[in-house]
Amino acid sequence: MNQNRIQAYINLIQQLLNSPTERKDKILATNQKLLDKGLLQTIIMMAQTSAEKGNQETQELLLTFAVELSEKLDISITENTSATATPLEYLEFLTQVLQATHESKNNPQIIHPILQENLNKLDQGLVETLQTWATSTLVETKPEEAHSIAADIVNFSNQIQEFTLGDKANNLEIAITGYKTALTVYNNASKTHNWVSIINNLGTAYLNRIYGDKSVNIEQAIEIYQPALKVIDRKDSPQDWAIIQSNLGNAYSHRIEGDKARNIEQSIIAYQKALEIITKENSPQQWATIQNNLANTYLTRITGKIGENIELAIDAYQKALQIIDREENSLDWAVTQSNLGNAYLNRMTDNVEENIEQAIATYQQALKIINRENQPYQWANIQKNLGIAYLNRFTGKKSKNIELAITAYQQALTEITPIDHLLDWVIISINLGTAYLHRDTAEIVENIELSIAVYQQVLQVINPEKFALWWGIIQKNLGDAYSYKVRENIEDIENITDFYQNIELAITAYQQALNIFTVESFPLECLEIYRRLGDLGFQKENWQLAIESYQVAIKLLEITQSLANTEISYKEMLAESIYMYGNIVECYVKIEEYEQALEYVEASRSRRLVELMMINDIYKNEEKPAEVEEYYDLQQQINHLNFDTTRINKPITVGSNFSIKEIKAENQEKISFLKEKQQRIWQKIWNNDRVLAEQLQVTYLSFSDIQQLVKDGKTAIIDFYSTRNNTYIFLLTQQQLTVHICQGEGIDKLQTWIHDNWLKFHAENSSEWQNQMEAFLSELSEKLELNQPIEQLNEIKELIIIPHLYLHQIPYAALPVTREKETKYLCDYFRLIILPSCQILNYCSERTLINNPRKIGIVETPITNKFYTRYECETLANMYLISPQKRLQYSQAKINNYHNFIQQVQVLHSSHISQLNIVNPLASKLKLFDGDIVLSKVFTWRLPELFDVFLSSCEINLNQTKISDDILTFASAFISAGARHVISSLWLVEDLATALFCIFYYQHRQKYSCSEALKKAQNQLRYLTGTQLSSYKKQLERYLEQYMKHENSEKIQQKKELLSWFCQQSLPFTHPYYWAGFISQGISTINN
Repeated sequence: MNQNRIQAYINLIQQLLNSPTERKDKILATNQKLLDKGLLQTIIMMAQTSAEKGNQETQELLLTFAVELSEKLDISITENTSATATPLEYLEFLTQVLQATHESKNNPQIIHPILQENLNKLDQGLVETLQTWATSTLVETKPEEAHSIAADIVNFSNQIQEFTLGDKANNLEIAITGYKTALTVYNNASKTHNWVSIINNLGTAYLNRIYGDKSVNIEQAIEIYQPALKVIDRKDSPQDWAIIQSNLGNAYSHRIEGDKARNIEQSIIAYQKALEIITKENSPQQWATIQNNLANTYLTRITGKIGENIELAIDAYQKALQIIDREENSLDWAVTQSNLGNAYLNRMTDNVEENIEQAIATYQQALKIINRENQPYQWANIQKNLGIAYLNRFTGKKSKNIELAITAYQQALTEITPIDHLLDWVIISINLGTAYLHRDTAEIVENIELSIAVYQQVLQVINPEKFALWWGIIQKNLGDAYSYKVRENIEDIENITDFYQNIELAITAYQQALNIFTVESFPLECLEIYRRLGDLGFQKENWQLAIESYQVAIKLLEITQSLANTEISYKEMLAESIYMYGNIVECYVKIEEYEQALEYVEASRSRRLVELMMINDIYKNEEKPAEVEEYYDLQQQINHLNFDTTRINKPITVGSNFSIKEIKAENQEKISFLKEKQQRIWQKIWNNDRVLAEQLQVTYLSFSDIQQLVKDGKTAIIDFYSTRNNTYIFLLTQQQLTVHICQGEGIDKLQTWIHDNWLKFHAENSSEWQNQMEAFLSELSEKLELNQPIEQLNEIKELIIIPHLYLHQIPYAALPVTREKETKYLCDYFRLIILPSCQILNYCSERTLINNPRKIGIVETPITNKFYTRYECETLANMYLISPQKRLQYSQAKINNYHNFIQQVQVLHSSHISQLNIVNPLASKLKLFDGDIVLSKVFTWRLPELFDVFLSSCEINLNQTKISDDILTFASAFISAGARHVISSLWLVEDLATALFCIFYYQHRQKYSCSEALKKAQNQLRYLTGTQLSSYKKQLERYLEQYMKHENSEKIQQKKELLSWFCQQSLPFTHPYYWAGFISQGISTINN
């Protein structure tokens, strides 16, 4: 009943009482709108009040009015058809319970039995009775007595709010009415503790209210708390102020209106303000409650880093558990343990295994208190989360953990049914189906069938209109299940019909899922779905379906790599998806669309720098450029918004309020805005530094872009690419593109063979590796069937070779090939340039050419066992008349000097130690006098004037590649930094051979291009006779003697003996070990 109408009733009644009898009819006629059942109830209640005060005359007069009005309205005074009791019965009960509240001093042991005896009166009838009676009574009563009555009403309201029997919704309505009427006596002008208490209780009642729109109720609570904070002074009433802040935090954490992220931040601020006053020492229980609420809010926080928010939540839960006593507050303790388990389960620290174990331990603690009998719903929810933990568990046997997960899910489903808790039932059922799908037992097909049965059962209950997200998840999981059946059918020729039927069922399910999961809102899910659709098309030999699906999946892989927060998570994502490039290449080859195949070959390369930038490996311990920092700050914001829309874990751990509409409404507009802003920054970076820009976002080359890299009719690109099954050799000239297929020589066979017989063999037994080198290279040439593509290159003089995976480690110059029945090395037919990708070649080609580079510098440091370094560097200095100022020698070769020095030269000859880190290539080091320069640092340099780099005397290019086509070498780093051309070595070449090769190269470099000079230097070293070497012998020995010290004497003597042996050989350096390890990378069009 409206408060203003009640006041109007009271005014009308007072007018009737104070007017002569003859005016009664006229007064009633004037107020026809007030003549209703409400007026009748108000008259009866005022009569009761008059009786209690001993005003018998007034009581009788009011009862007369009541009888007359009841006859006029045709309503009996003793019955009320809209309620379970009569107005008088409600009034008598209200009088009884308020009197008991007053006399017992608010003792629940006295009050609750009365409530229990009158459950039929705890309804809307009592709400109206309380409102009418309290309003009329408090108006007529003296202030002191009014305060006493209001206090009784407040205490009764508190009791009814906590009363567990009856209809909770009605109980809250009664409490709200009581608080509101009491506030007519306790107003904010008084600022008393009683007023604050009522404000807090009224706000809490609205937060818990069941009747009415939930969002409106929460807004009501906020509108109650916020004005109160303007009235209450923090200094005068700190405790009251803090309690309201805490309650305001509760309201904001549940708020539906407004921006969700902002509401959560408002909630956190309010809790933190409350904790400035409420401490562990002065109010431990309240402090623990706020910590618990704060922890819950951190778990739902949108802004900030997700991992940090989870850590804040864990810290707050642990603080709360310091106070919450298991014996005294067992349920609160158990619920907090359960929430702490949820935080551990979602924790994003490196030690995932430990986090899951902690989650399991806390759930098990909670289950010691919460059981099926006392808290069935909470018990079932903990069982659900325990199932999730077991399904993700690392510790123990996987098969046992899956069985534990299945048991937990089955337990949960005994209490959670589609009738009572439909959404929870759906989520648990989906997780149970996932557990069956991953069950590690002999009955694989039976488990898949169980999984399918669970998913189909859920689909019979829900529809895509009301349960879009979950419907989509089930369709995706059904696709997975049918895909697993396809895998099981592959070996069973008799079930070929089932094989193709399951493929069709899987395709249909995935396509249904894509009606829900859009690329914009669910990139991670779409990546997985399109990848598997591609796989099904590939298995079915439906090349068009495979191509279309892989195209989308590959694009999504590039987008979603930014969502990978760590190197580990990115590698996991890449390991699951990198094969798609190989499959789509095979599809295009199958339909003879070779140009598109080559585009995807190149798309799979040169990604690594972008990947490293995404996970900040390159800038680790280095200061990022301001634009890059801003670019990544925006990326992080995009990731946080995307995280809610894409993180559908297997099994599901997303919240039950997850809504696709909410996601689009709240996040998509923000994401679009941030992406536009990010793209403007990227364009700014691109204008200043294209290489850096393309390390942030890869821009792939089209076929026409690639073909333009073939500058003339005498150049060809030979591009190797291994898929799971085959190795493809793409041969591109100005006129045509052809493809040669090495059948059966794919990653599993060829690449593994190279690893075992080349890289691994070199690491384990370098001398025997050297002895077996020629035999290995001959066999490799046969496996690659190189003679066939080479026969097409009669007019070609220069080969640009793009290797793949372990083929990066091969000395192509020494590969034997037969042409016109004559077997020679590849370098005998062609000038060779080796590059990681056409993209790198494109970088080099588009850089400003430097005609006749003359600024030549040498960096030289002492190298253990490399005693010809000085001879090498002195000879080069004399050859090019290099002044001492253009040489960094020994103690001058410091880190700062080196960086400044290379910015001043166009040609850099670097002769010093490097240390390769095969496990972590970015940590590889160039050793200088006062420390090291790591590979990752060189990638951040920009050296626009640098043309030619020669990295001698170091094992720089020996790099193992496991998942992606890594190009992480110092050569590729210098090219990224700005160099047009780099010469480096694949292995640590013998000291004298290195020195001679360097000298020969620079001699030929004065007349020829880089690749031609390299070829001529290799040939000169190959065919250098012992007699010719003898002419250098005395000069070489003089350089050796400069190192003659006590500690070096034995080594120098060995060097002299080796020099003498070389001089005695007819062709001492003819073996490929001495000359084939040097490779040319970059462009080679400039002659001196």
